[in-house]
Amino acid sequence: MKKIISMLLASAVAASMAVPVMAKDTFKDLDGQYSWSKEYVEEMAQKGLIAGFDDGTYRPGNDVSRMDAFALFARLMGSNNEVNEEILEAALEKYGDVLEDYKLKYTEGDIAYLLYRGIITEKELDTYFKGNKKTEAMPRYEAAILITKAMLAEDAATEEVLIDMDYADVSDIPKEARQYVYYVTQKGIMNGTGDGKFSPNGKVQRGQIAVMLSKTANSSNYYFEVAKLEKVDAEANNIKIADYDDEIGYSKDTIIFRDGEKIKDNELFPGQTVILTYSENDENVKIVFIDVLVAEVTDELKVIYKGYSSTGGTLYVSGEDPVTGDTTQYICSPNAIITIGGEALNINKIKAGEYVTLGLAGETVVEITSMQKSETIKDAKLSGINPNGSITISHEDEKYDGMEFTLTGATRITKDSEPAEFADLFRGDELVLRLEYGVLSSISAQASRRTITGTLKAYTISNSPTLTISVNGKEETYDIPASVKIMVDGKEGKLADYEIGSGIKITIESEAIVKVEAAANVGTVGSKLAGNVISVNVSAKVIMISYMEGNSEVTAYITCKDSTKYIAMPSFSDYTLKKIKVGDTVEAYGGYQNGIFICTGMTVMPK
Repeated sequence: MKKIISMLLASAVAASMAVPVMAKDTFKDLDGQYSWSKEYVEEMAQKGLIAGFDDGTYRPGNDVSRMDAFALFARLMGSNNEVNEEILEAALEKYGDVLEDYKLKYTEGDIAYLLYRGIITEKELDTYFKGNKKTEAMPRYEAAILITKAMLAEDAATEEVLIDMDYADVSDIPKEARQYVYYVTQKGIMNGTGDGKFSPNGKVQRGQIAVMLSKTANSSNYYFEVAKLEKVDAEANNIKIADYDDEIGYSKDTIIFRDGEKIKDNELFPGQTVILTYSENDENVKIVFIDVLVAEVTDELKVIYKGYSSTGGTLYVSGEDPVTGDTTQYICSPNAIITIGGEALNINKIKAGEYVTLGLAGETVVEITSMQKSETIKDAKLSGINPNGSITISHEDEKYDGMEFTLTGATRITKDSEPAEFADLFRGDELVLRLEYGVLSSISAQASRRTITGTLKAYTISNSPTLTISVNGKEETYDIPASVKIMVDGKEGKLADYEIGSGIKITIESEAIVKVEAAANVGTVGSKLAGNVISVNVSAKVIMISYMEGNSEVTAYITCKDSTKYIAMPSFSDYTLKKIKVGDTVEAYGGYQNGIFICTGMTVMPK
């Protein structure tokens, strides 16, 4: 989005197909017939609002299109001011899709800014910009409407019921435009065309637009400031900002925005960063817009909400980690967005014990969103089993698809309605997951079983062994877990006993082979991992070891079961998983299942 904004800002500078001219007496075609416009053109050129052409001319007699006229008054209101870049970004975010069909080119950001400020409405877009209308010359009566709105004076203008204008062609002015024409006439911004007429349908020319811009600028004189609120008195309509000694007043007409939406002044808080838009004339200075800048969330934490407190004017919230039980205190922005059950509320509406997501900008909480304490995820499929004791699921709902969950010692596992262990889970199992405060509390797995008869095409012996079988000319590949039963003539066998091309019958559970039957020789099977312990997760029954393979250090995970046998060396005495420490040397015996080494027996050499 920032790249788009930069392009739009660059285009804004190049509007009217020219480069801004910043010095006086450089336009060579402003004398004679158009001398009346010279001082206004040069003033607006120096301010960077209008531009000349490469040949040194301004061409004051050329017509101004509707979209260029709107863009010029948007810039007068600050659309291309660098202070307002975040506002322009919010405007494009909100209205970019709507404006895309109008093909407004370099003026799109300016028109979005006017929509954001309420100068024009979405209903008016067709009136001004549909088809060729955007490139047609703007009529003078439309300029009167635009100027009045750019001065934020529409209400004042339309409140005038009894209007009396001396123009000879008043009847030619559309009724809906007469109050606007009257207003700009009274303010001295637009006058007649020299023949006693207003010429409402006359085309606005480049010389005229310079005069209109200059007089509007002198009447409204918008300028902008980024400030931090130190105090807000909504009853008195006063704010105090950092580095200012006195409070600043605003009025009931001041429009306040946050994240593209209008808000009330009771939603202003100390600590907020805002952009203030001032309008100054001979009579006074007033704040016309207050834009609250919303901090960008850079990190999210899911916690059990414990409460909030205020110390020395700083707001804090406390949250408990649902896994470790540790409670941490976080600085909370006074203007944090609080959402409970989809409704925006105050922080005092959050109850202790609620499960919430804290959105942080740096180290400060800027968003708090309530979530379900308990959640059940149905119709999930086990797509990955990770050696570190976590699983990955696939799901038709994008909200859950690809999510990874870590098992804890308290995670209950059942498979086919029977108690099970992590090692009993196979890729392809149908799952129902139960979450408590975002932590996986239970897994209910259901395996699908089927028998296939075909021809053995290939098998691989690796950390993730597989077997490929051909059925009716179609090849299918399945995982081979460590617990697979390889039967040959009713006796246990091994993969090496099978000859490629022999007929086999396999029993499949989900995506894993649990039994193979074929005619071949008899044998045994077994694997071993040995190395130094670098971590132990007793809850998940997972040990991480390292060992040398050539000149490289390799790490591996060993998953144990309740039935795993542990022997201490050299005493050959019984041992337990809880006694194994980092630095011990182990030899694990078992086999691979879904890429995970499942240990059935282990010898331990304490360090």
